[in-house]
Amino acid sequence: MKKILRILALLMVFGLLFSACATPAAEEVPAEEVAPVEEAEEVVEEKLVVGFSLLTRTHTFYMLMEEALDDEAVKQGVEIVAVDANMDNATQLNQVQDFITQGVDAIILTPVDSAGIEAAIKLANDAEIPVFTMDTAATGDGVVVSHVATDNYAGGVLDGEYAVEVLDGKGEVAIIGCAGIESITLRTQGFQDAVKDYPDIEIVASTDCKCDGAIACDQTADLLVAYPDLALVFGTGDPFGLGAMTAITAANREVYVVSLDGLPEGIAEVKKGGLFLCTVAQDPDLIARTTLQNIVKYLGGEEIDPLILISPYVIDIKNAP
Repeated sequence: MKKILRILALLMVFGLLFSACATPAAEEVPAEEVAPVEEAEEVVEEKLVVGFSLLTRTHTFYMLMEEALDDEAVKQGVEIVAVDANMDNATQLNQVQDFITQGVDAIILTPVDSAGIEAAIKLANDAEIPVFTMDTAATGDGVVVSHVATDNYAGGVLDGEYAVEVLDGKGEVAIIGCAGIESITLRTQGFQDAVKDYPDIEIVASTDCKCDGAIACDQTADLLVAYPDLALVFGTGDPFGLGAMTAITAANREVYVVSLDGLPEGIAEVKKGGLFLCTVAQDPDLIARTTLQNIVKYLGGEEIDPLILISPYVIDIKNAP
């Protein structure tokens, strides 16, 4: 019996020792609450929208300008809303009003009338929409951020100098122009200044062909009758020079033509090696691209030049591409 009691006592001691050495159960620690992850909002950057009212879509120069503007717009991520003013100042005013209603970010104009566009520009100014012009500048009190164009005065000088050389400093000259267009006015002034130091060169007539080649043809036909000694015609644009060339050819007269634009049609006529001696070239592609690049910079907060003039150059039979 004593042996049994001794064994039981030993078992109780071992039980107590085992209990003391056992690893206590780990306390459950509540997991930290993790804030739900918010999905990042996708930021969609809206395209800049630029309204463009061009003088006409019937003139190759403006067609080339619009093509370049559309191409540059794709590169810049800009939407162009282009409309044709169709040589009508009232139409252009209405188009600017439409742009304002649409809330465009900027407006590009090739003005139908340099003075007449003032009211439209002021409306855009009041709506705090920046205005940019190409090719033809606006006059008056309307605020234009920047104007990009050919150096039209220099182009007229180049044509005048060419005329002086081919006429050997003497002869009767007529100018076929287009009233109300600032770029044409500058070309005319440049031509007149280039020949004014040659007293034997006489400008016998200056016409307004309404920027229409067919009218330029009719006017030249009348000039050929009125001035039998007419030696040269300065077409202030290739369509006018080509119109004059048509009349000269029909009359079988030997009257030279110098012109300004550098359009494919003008270059093709130069390459014939006939009386259409030269065209002073512009770069409608560069004008359009520079204008749109300036708009993007300006709306991005950069400063841009208020006037950018692109130098013209003579294309004649010696360098016609």
